[in-house]
Amino acid sequence: MKKNKNQELNFLYLEDNDNSNDMKKKRTSKKKQVAKKEKTTKKKKAQNENEVFNFDNEIVIGVTKLPNETKKTNTSKKKKNNNKKSSEKIKKVQIKKGADKESAPKKKQGMKKKEENRKGNAIKGLIKWTILLGALMVAFVFFMMSPLFNVEEIHVTGNSSISEDTIISLSEITIGENIYKTSKNKIIERIKQNAYIDCVEIKRVLPNIIELQVKERTATYMLEYAGSFVYINNQGYILEITNDMIDVPMITGYHTNQEELQVGSRLNEEDLNKLEMVLKIIDSSQSSGIISKINRINIENKQNYTLHMEEEKKIVYLGDASNLSSRMLYLKAVLNDTKGLEGEIFVNGDLIKEKAFFRQKQ
Repeated sequence: MKKNKNQELNFLYLEDNDNSNDMKKKRTSKKKQVAKKEKTTKKKKAQNENEVFNFDNEIVIGVTKLPNETKKTNTSKKKKNNNKKSSEKIKKVQIKKGADKESAPKKKQGMKKKEENRKGNAIKGLIKWTILLGALMVAFVFFMMSPLFNVEEIHVTGNSSISEDTIISLSEITIGENIYKTSKNKIIERIKQNAYIDCVEIKRVLPNIIELQVKERTATYMLEYAGSFVYINNQGYILEITNDMIDVPMITGYHTNQEELQVGSRLNEEDLNKLEMVLKIIDSSQSSGIISKINRINIENKQNYTLHMEEEKKIVYLGDASNLSSRMLYLKAVLNDTKGLEGEIFVNGDLIKEKAFFRQKQ
């Protein structure tokens, strides 16, 4: 009986153990299921987060994938390096400042010495160059003043009324004189003392020839002056006062004072203005072919210029000498119609309303 009871107890014990084991297994299986569910939910959450944008899983063009750890280490290293560099720079700046403070007076002294040396070298160079230039100038002057450049010939060109000897004597250049001894300006002033000389050019033909090129004024009109004659040119320059007459028209009725009539001077402004009209009258008469008949031109009244024709025994009144070409045509026609007759020709009116006419002397 005891055995049976023990067996029953053992059987019960075993059943209890089996039941407990089953319960344990069930519990463990439930725990596993719960853990699996938690894992699946975590994975889903992670997937949802990654679906937004995950730099770890997605490939982006132009962006290299770096692990998080390397990024963190690089940033930390950079910060450390920057901190080190900044500290080193601060130390260097502090060292430089200290060194600059210590070396500032030394640098100033060095700069001053360099500037002094530069100035000294520049002054020495200037002195050397000035000495060399001075020596060259002295040598050049001695060479130019040598007998090689003594004048041996003087040539004069462009003269017609003034002789070559007169021009050479006016220049005061002498044979055997150095070609550079006198200035050109002084030579020109001397030659132009003669009123017939309009301009002068001087050429030095090295080593020993001087050429004088002159341009003369020509006498184109005469003035009566105290029983003598005054030659003038087209610009009103007084060229000569002489007792000899030349074959040029004589101007009468001028207002220049006798004291102003000196060789080398000019007529006064009033007479110069009238002389311009005289030039126009001469040009127009030359083109019409009657220039040779005019002996005198009276300019006393600028409103009535008069021409004297001694061979024709006529006096012509031109008025203010406007419209000269038409007046000269009328004058020429009247002269042809009144040959051999003495009298006056009037072409001084308005030729549109009035005609030229002749008044015979009675």
